[in-house]
Amino acid sequence: MKSIDFNQRQTEIQKRLIKDDIDLFLVTPSVDFGYLFKGFFSLSERLICGIIHPSEDAKIVAPSFEKERMEIVTTFDDVVTWKEEEDSYKKLKTAISSEPKKIALESTTPFDVYLGIKKQFPNSNFVDGGNIVKQMRAIKTEEEIERMTKAANYTKDGILKALEKIEENQTELDALRLVQKEMMSLSGEMGWAIVQFGENSAIPHGHPTKRKLKKDEVILIDAGTTCEHYFSDITVTTVFGKAKQEFLEIYEIVEKANEVALEKSKESIPAENVDFAARQVIEDANYGKYFTHRLGHGLGLEVHEEPYIVKGNSNPLISGNVHTDEPGIYLPGKFGVRIEDDILVGKRSKRLVEFNRHIWK
Repeated sequence: MKSIDFNQRQTEIQKRLIKDDIDLFLVTPSVDFGYLFKGFFSLSERLICGIIHPSEDAKIVAPSFEKERMEIVTTFDDVVTWKEEEDSYKKLKTAISSEPKKIALESTTPFDVYLGIKKQFPNSNFVDGGNIVKQMRAIKTEEEIERMTKAANYTKDGILKALEKIEENQTELDALRLVQKEMMSLSGEMGWAIVQFGENSAIPHGHPTKRKLKKDEVILIDAGTTCEHYFSDITVTTVFGKAKQEFLEIYEIVEKANEVALEKSKESIPAENVDFAARQVIEDANYGKYFTHRLGHGLGLEVHEEPYIVKGNSNPLISGNVHTDEPGIYLPGKFGVRIEDDILVGKRSKRLVEFNRHIWK
């Protein structure tokens, strides 16, 4: 796979800081940190903070014992370290060459970290830096699309392999573990899944239980794994055995809604119009009240990110956006059908993976 150019991402942030008259962007461990600096790790009580200045090379402040790890897992050559007995926020201040008037913070920065930074820069104005990165992350590069396509294939193949092995009287939890195992054997990375049988499939995003599978029941599997941190999100609804007529009728409606949404999803089209198009198909079939959630969401380093395909989002889709297309009909006490694909937006949008979903008898 082609390497991701993290230096280019940092340069683009610098341009945005200049445009918005921001003197400093501070990024604590988060998805945005990984996007900009390559390293993905969790927050701890010890301060780790990436620093982007409009006209200087990026730096990182980290505990001294983390220096080697930061040099290995991130893009930083310049690691400013602090010892356990030192004030990490004072050390952060020494890494900043001039007094900033306006500081942008990564949007998930903990409040106690904000207070520690503000104590060192009492005269600075603090702003939310979330939108600086969101706009970039929403438009996927060729390198990102390659990773997401691989992730989608791992997910699709993992679901299909698991369906071949699911047996009568297995529980939803048994099937969940099977799906995760099959995906991980392909991707080498952790995956997630929701598995629902029979009437439980009528609960959108329900939790797997000890309910056992019976012959001729609906199986709904919503799952995803990653490729170098980039997610996929695919839902397959099928039947363990012979499909009943009611299921086939509902499935056909949802499948048509899914297809209409794909056709509507194009660059320059308002995001909500894609939701409207799919919803109209289901409403015309008199099942509108059973489609109870938005059509979809953006996908990338997070399972849910921009753009959201929902009423009220009039922002136009942009070539390079990736979003889910997941209409559903959920009949309480009976079953639910959801068909979910990952869509790459362009002049003519396309699914990241295509496959035969009609795998019932």
